[in-house]
Order: sequence, then structure tokens, then C-alpha cells
Amino acid sequence: MRTINSTLEELANESEGRYLTGAELQPVQRYLKTFSVRLKTYDIIRERADKLVNVALKKFMSLQPEVMRKHGSRCQYDMSEVMRYVALAVLRDDERFFKESLLFWQANILTAYRQNGACVVAYRCLQETLNEYLPAQAYQLIEPYIAIIMQTLDLPPKLMASAQRASAS
Repeated sequence: MRTINSTLEELANESEGRYLTGAELQPVQRYLKTFSVRLKTYDIIRERADKLVNVALKKFMSLQPEVMRKHGSRCQYDMSEVMRYVALAVLRDDERFFKESLLFWQANILTAYRQNGACVVAYRCLQETLNEYLPAQAYQLIEPYIAIIMQTLDLPPKLMASAQRASAS
């Protein structure tokens, strides 16, 4: 059964033939309790993502103009995709979804093209932009996903592959 997030899906699978305990229902209660703020954050990202990406890329341009001249449109596309997936991950409250749906794929591509270092700088610019332009409550929900991106992009290729295997199990 596909549910709205990985934790709820695991609970549904584990509850086959029995009722969930109060302790097992706590993630569901937390999910419902925080849904309105996550929905508001999703709406903010949807409404402002293009502007935020443009501001971040202008900052990045000042730091690495040669990368932006050569790969600017690709950077904009990738960062816009990341924002869409961050918005969905925040709405779903689902880090595993974020990693499995986007992050590992993107990190592998960037590693293959040897663009990790530049991308860490670009996502640091995005992180600064989000912190500057978003309400604190929204930024608090988004920041862990941006941190995950930067940590993953900063991993050496062999270590990244083992991190992906560990996440899949």
C-alpha cells in the first residue's frame, strides 16, 4: 500500500493483521499536528521558488562565473528541480522520499561530471538565500534537506555509493 510518506507506509505494512499501538501511532499524530505548517511551507516554496533560485544563482555567479557561463541553464534547471522535491519532501515529511527520488540520482550525475565542488558552493548560496528570504518556520523545515544535499555532494564517490546502499536497506 502506497501512503503519503515512508514512515506511514512502514506502519501500514507492519500493522497487517493487528492494531497499531499508541507508541506506533505517535508518528501519525506528529505528522497530522505539523501538517498545516508544512502545507504553508509548500505553498511558499511553490510561489517563490523561481525568484529564490534566481537570487541564489546570482550569488553563485559572483563566486564562480565560469561555471555559470558554461552550465547556467543546467544549474537553474537542477536547482529548480531540487526546490520542487524539497517542497514535496517537506509536505510529506519524508527524508527517505527526498533521497530516493532525487538526491542520489542527482549526486551520481554531478559526480560523473565532476561538478560536486561547484554544486556545494551553489547550494550554499541557495541555503543563504532561503535563510534570508523565507519565514523562519519555513526555513527550519527546508534547511535539513539543503544540508543533506550539501553533505551528499561533498562525499567522495565510493563513500556516496555505500551511503546509497545503506539508505536502500
